[in-house]
Amino acid sequence: MEKKERGGFFLCLLWHAILYFLWTIPAWIFLALHFTIGLPLTWFWVALAAWGAVIVLRTLLIMFARYGFAHRIPVPENKNPYSKKVRDPYTAMRNE
Repeated sequence: MEKKERGGFFLCLLWHAILYFLWTIPAWIFLALHFTIGLPLTWFWVALAAWGAVIVLRTLLIMFARYGFAHRIPVPENKNPYSKKVRDPYTAMRNE
């Protein structure tokens, strides 16, 4: 039986959006320039979309790396009769 995961993609995405909220400053500068000098509003949306794309790509990269560690390499059985038997410290984690 495998352990149930806590959180998922959307929780990780929300966490990244909160952590990297300061990366939206260029978008807010474009919005301020829209109201002051009449810069097209599309620059604001492009900058905000670029921030969102970077956040989604970073989240996907972290989720991919996390799922890569889900497949553990099994510990081979010690068949040497003369060696000392060593207790595997990770057996309790594998059984949960």
